[in-house]
Amino acid sequence: MKTRAPDRLFVLGPGVKRLLRFGLRASEVHGRRSLVQALGEASPSAIWMATKRGAADELLHQAMQLPARRRIRLGGLLTFDSPRPESIQPLDDIFEPFVWSPEAFCHLPIDELAEVLADERRGDLFIGGYADPENQTLTLVRGDLRRLSVPLSMFPPSGTGDCPDPSRLAFTDCGNTVRLGDYEAAADAILYEADPDFRSRLLAKKRAEDKTFGACLRRLRVLRRLRQGDFGQVSAKTIARIERGETEAPHGQTLRVIAECLEVEPEEIVSY
Repeated sequence: MKTRAPDRLFVLGPGVKRLLRFGLRASEVHGRRSLVQALGEASPSAIWMATKRGAADELLHQAMQLPARRRIRLGGLLTFDSPRPESIQPLDDIFEPFVWSPEAFCHLPIDELAEVLADERRGDLFIGGYADPENQTLTLVRGDLRRLSVPLSMFPPSGTGDCPDPSRLAFTDCGNTVRLGDYEAAADAILYEADPDFRSRLLAKKRAEDKTFGACLRRLRVLRRLRQGDFGQVSAKTIARIERGETEAPHGQTLRVIAECLEVEPEEIVSY
């Protein structure tokens, strides 16, 4: 999904220099004065990254000093370590989205993470996540900080016999690949199965790119609210075979009948 890159990145801890290489507007936040200034500059499309232990608590303490109307417009927050249990709820109230990391959380290297955050497709790429073997689930974090939880049963053994190993979870290829030990799964394959919106967008794109006569015929037929059996002397079976690409594009009388039923000139069908 095309999403606008964050208008500002605030990094509490190391890593800001590598983020800057990708043209992101990133600021290193250290010390109370710097944090107060950053909170004053934050917007709903900003992202905060707490890359050092205790940084989330520092951020929460200063954010709670703001007027209530400002506390709901600070952007999203990603922490690289587990926050204190007592701070999770207030952080979740203030930052949207808020992604906190249990001990098992792993993520892309900072360089690749920066590349994903700058990518217009960041919502369709994974920057990190964690497995829960007890409940047999895998929670994945997208580049726009949305989360997606899927069952580990989604990953059957590969054709080469590789079995997923959740204890060796890793993310590679700038968010395009999820690794479970030697087992690899493509991000788009996971999203296709688990995210109806992604699946709908992908199918729509494929339809738009399919310019065969059969695909154009089907789109125009649906547009005209016609059934495959509504083409007079041209049978529904023939129409179905044409739409599936199982036969050559029609010509002569068959093409003229189809065009007449669709209320277009024969040469116009392929423009749909």
